[in-house]
Order: sequence, then structure tokens, then C-alpha cells
Amino acid sequence: MRFLPNSTRMELQGKTILITRAASQSHELHSALEQAGARVIECPAIEIVPVEDWTAVDAAASELNTYDLLILTSTNAVDYFMPRVEAAGISCRVPIAVVGTSTAKRLSGWNLTPALIPQTFRAEGLLESLPQDLSGRRILLPRAETARELLPEELRRRGATVDVVTIYRTLKSPAGLMDLRATLAAENVSALVLTSPSAVRFIAEELGDELIPSIGTIPVAVLGPVAAEAAASVGLVVAIQPQHATVQDLVQAIRNYFS
Repeated sequence: MRFLPNSTRMELQGKTILITRAASQSHELHSALEQAGARVIECPAIEIVPVEDWTAVDAAASELNTYDLLILTSTNAVDYFMPRVEAAGISCRVPIAVVGTSTAKRLSGWNLTPALIPQTFRAEGLLESLPQDLSGRRILLPRAETARELLPEELRRRGATVDVVTIYRTLKSPAGLMDLRATLAAENVSALVLTSPSAVRFIAEELGDELIPSIGTIPVAVLGPVAAEAAASVGLVVAIQPQHATVQDLVQAIRNYFS
């Protein structure tokens, strides 16, 4: 658990925001909330770790340009897959579809521009943007070990050959969850930020029957609709959800809620 001083901008002065994002991914969110005047407490519910065996990933990377489409559904996918492509000495020439502007921005760091960004930043939005007939198309989907099967299943139903390769894993953070429990007991939390369904699941498992008594009266902010659905599935009421699933939009939605 760590506390940083408030910035000079005071839109969220006096508010304590508890964020549960993986420590490796929390800097942008933490900084933006502090710039708005909030006191931020980090209790990571998850850890993001790469796969131990890269054999399947490296094989896919070496054949990247034989695919008709590369789908990257998160910034993590970019961070873990593109270095393997670079290490293989491959210049990416295949069209890329991403789910969201944050992933597109991360991809720009590799001097790549996505061919497709759906209006709705989730798998359903991407599917709406792709053709109904994908017969004969080969699609590569590097992703987390545990993810919704909606995207590959629907792409295959449309006739595509979809190769799914696991490039990272989302694990429970025992230390972060212990900090979360202690923080909820000791602090007057103004809002709880949930950015992934994995974080929701691990928090629900950690708190058990104490989930609703501990969090039920705290405004819950989510990054996007998938996290919102996960929160609702464990009985939490989402109070804050941005129209677009980006960190800046989330912070603005939190500011709007308290103003």
C-alpha cells in the first residue's frame, strides 16, 4: 500500500480513491487521479505475468505475415507480443485490429497503426466491425490465459481459422488483497476503482460474505462494460462508468461524479 501527496489541482480534494489495478499498470491512473486532487491508495488485486514457455508464441510470431489479421485486445497483448515479433526479426505487415484507443496508442510505440478500432471498446464492438463472412481468413489472437471465448468462437463461426496463443497470465495478488481488506476497515474510501473482471473476481473471493458489507456503500467505478458486468455479477452496484474504456475517460467520469 502506498500514499502519494496531492497535486496542486484540487478537483477531487478531500476524496480518497482506492485503485485495484496491477501495480505495473497503475501509474497513469494513479497520476491522473492525483492531478485532480485525490488521495490515492493502491491495493493491486491482480498481477500480470508473462507465460513461462514462449514456444507457441514465437512460432506464431515467426509466421505473423502469413495471417490475414492480427487482433490485440489489450495493452498487455501489445507489451508481451510485439517484443517477440521484434526478437524474431519480423516486420509486421499484417492488418491489426485493436479493442480501444489505449491499445492503439501503445501500438504506436512500435510505429504501427491499427487498421480497425471499433466504436465500442470490447469484443462485441470488434465483432460488429468485422465482416460476417470470414471464410478462408486466418486470424492470430495473442491474449491472456483466461479470457472470454466470445471472440474466437464467433470468428470461427463466421468461417475464420483462429489461432489463439497465450502470452500472459493474470494472477491473484495476495499482498494487495490483504492491503485492500485493511484499507476498507481503516479508511473512509470515497470510491473504489475496478478495471478488470479478474480484479472483481479475486476481490469477491477474498472478501466472501464481507463483500457487500465492506463495499456496498462505496461508489464503484469501472473502466468498461466487461468490468461492470463482473461487478454486477457479484452484487456490486456500479456508480461510475465512462462512455469509452480509457483511463482518461475514467478519471473524467470520477471527477464528474463528485462534482
